Amino acid sequence: MKAIAIVSLAVVALSAGAGVASATTVPLNQCAILELCSQVTVTTTLVGTEIDVDVLDVPGSPAFGLFGDTGANRAFGFNVVDPDAGVAIFNVTSGFSYAGASVTGMGGGLGDFEFVINGPHGGTNASLPLHFRVGRTGGFASDLDLFEPNALGYYFGAHVRNNVSGLSGFAGAQDPSFTPPNINAVPEPASLILLGTGLLAVARRFRRSRRTAGALSR
Repeated sequence: MKAIAIVSLAVVALSAGAGVASATTVPLNQCAILELCSQVTVTTTLVGTEIDVDVLDVPGSPAFGLFGDTGANRAFGFNVVDPDAGVAIFNVTSGFSYAGASVTGMGGGLGDFEFVINGPHGGTNASLPLHFRVGRTGGFASDLDLFEPNALGYYFGAHVRNNVSGLSGFAGAQDPSFTPPNINAVPEPASLILLGTGLLAVARRFRRSRRTAGALSR
């Protein structure tokens, strides 16, 4: 996939101690159910040449969790800026697991992801926090190497549940500069007027030519 510039991210500078270079936090603010928007954040942290991922609910909000391990109901999805070869996922929070190379879909209209995490099977067991570490042959140079939009522009997706109300659905973080592919542009009104005027002119010229040809043939 082609890397796309990350815009309007909350970048947190951390101390150089313990080998931590930088971290980036984004909210999952794209969702169909308003109650689930911006209630969960994803923080990526470069630790040496590996990246820690922490998925948390927002402090002070109702308790939220992630769940799903079958079909179109998976817990969390993300991508890696090329190269993808040699990627390993480890130190996964108990109750969650890497779904495997054959699983790319997670549901909710968020599209496919290169890597998908399974969570608790049932919504009543939805859980957070989720932590895992991502490594790669040759290592990572930046925590932003996990910000790779999929075909629909999402670089993270999650199956979220409000553990107080029981409401659940999908939420994602989408590249704000993303333009959906294969969308036919709708002409503006002014363009439509110009198009109509041009067609009328062509029609008048065609009729005039026919009248001239008819007169000459008499």
